[in-house]
Amino acid sequence: MKWFPDRIRVLTLTLVIALLIPIFVRSAFVLHVLVLLGIWVVLTVSLNLVTGFAGPLALGHAAFVTIGAYTGALLMLNNGWSFWPALLVGGLTSLLSGLILGLMALRLRGDYLGMVTLGFGEIIRVVAINWVDLTRGPMSLPGIPRPVIFGYTFKGEVPFYFLMLALVVFTQVTVERLLFSRFGRACLAVRDDVEAARAMGVEDYKYKVLAFCISSGYAGLAGVFYASWTTLFSPDSFTLTDSIMISVMETLGGIGSLEGIIPGAMILGALPELLRPFTTGVKIASLRLAGVGLLMVVMLIVRPQGIAGMSIRKAYISLEPVRRLFVRDQARIQEGP
Repeated sequence: MKWFPDRIRVLTLTLVIALLIPIFVRSAFVLHVLVLLGIWVVLTVSLNLVTGFAGPLALGHAAFVTIGAYTGALLMLNNGWSFWPALLVGGLTSLLSGLILGLMALRLRGDYLGMVTLGFGEIIRVVAINWVDLTRGPMSLPGIPRPVIFGYTFKGEVPFYFLMLALVVFTQVTVERLLFSRFGRACLAVRDDVEAARAMGVEDYKYKVLAFCISSGYAGLAGVFYASWTTLFSPDSFTLTDSIMISVMETLGGIGSLEGIIPGAMILGALPELLRPFTTGVKIASLRLAGVGLLMVVMLIVRPQGIAGMSIRKAYISLEPVRRLFVRDQARIQEGP
């Protein structure tokens, strides 16, 4: 697989550039936007694990962000927990929630599954609004503690930028390692042909549920990070609109792609901020989302498979190296000693 060393070099160069950005960028607003883009990247990469590699259509990803955020925030506010164990428990709570929902819903297919996940997202939002004794409802949870490491309390955007960069790297690397494993190959087999996968002994239901709950866990981690970063979380922090935006980012990058997901999330995440100076005011603020819609229409016409498409497929089913080996051996036999 000749592409693998090239991919490592590209990813390493990208990481080095990302680490150097705070040295040259002093604007707090730019760093704030970059941290926000990192959250979008984590959520899009995690959703791609389900929709792109296992196949089920999930439209309620924001619900698991909300579950993780409230779990971590309440543990920090009410129980005096520090950020790090709250981050872990928030992610595990979202993972467990995804497991429960997946066990109940993932026997459905196509649009039916999408409607169930969409409805689950709205249920979580409504519960968060009305369970005032626990979540304070529309009044939100203020004063959420920030991370502390070796006695240093995170302040400003720079430490959060590096923490988000670590979370992005963790998400991308672990998702890739999952895909290049028996679990990942089973997910790809289920996505491409369920009946053929079943004939080969792959339990499609089990792998769909596992992919769904693992993806939910990543969303929970992003939720705890967001709550601690902003020190404020409300039921409207992540809504149905955000779930749809994550799906649109995945579509732009290329469903089932490893290379295109990150630029897809960053492009659509940055577009509203780039349009903000030109869309100030109540009457024209909605033009930001209109710009996102216009970009998606153009992209679907010009390149419907997204920026990179299902590039992971080549790494698994390409038999070109094997064919070349046999062609070379056959040519030697014909030439003789």
